[in-house]
Amino acid sequence: MVEFIVVLVFGVMVLTIGPGGDVLLDLLAMLNDKYQGYSYAVSLSELPSHDSLGAYLIDNDVVDPIDPNDLVNEINSYLNFPSLDTFPEDLMPDGPEDILDGMTSFF
Repeated sequence: MVEFIVVLVFGVMVLTIGPGGDVLLDLLAMLNDKYQGYSYAVSLSELPSHDSLGAYLIDNDVVDPIDPNDLVNEINSYLNFPSLDTFPEDLMPDGPEDILDGMTSFF
């Protein structure tokens, strides 16, 4: 029994104050990192069944498929900005105070 206790105390000393530092803290940190990685991987959603948004939108199995030409027109409408020459003058701000009106300061 005495031999068992001596070996047990020696083993605990090696794990807590051994040559590599505190091995138990390193082990707990590694387990924590692995658990966070595992929980992140489990929380990911399924991979999509289509390669792109366009393929999904024109798929016949979708409840309301979108015509590809309509999709291109919608995308182009978001990419084209109005020029300032054709912008309605009544919507133009009079000065910087009109632009900043209603904004809160960071200070």
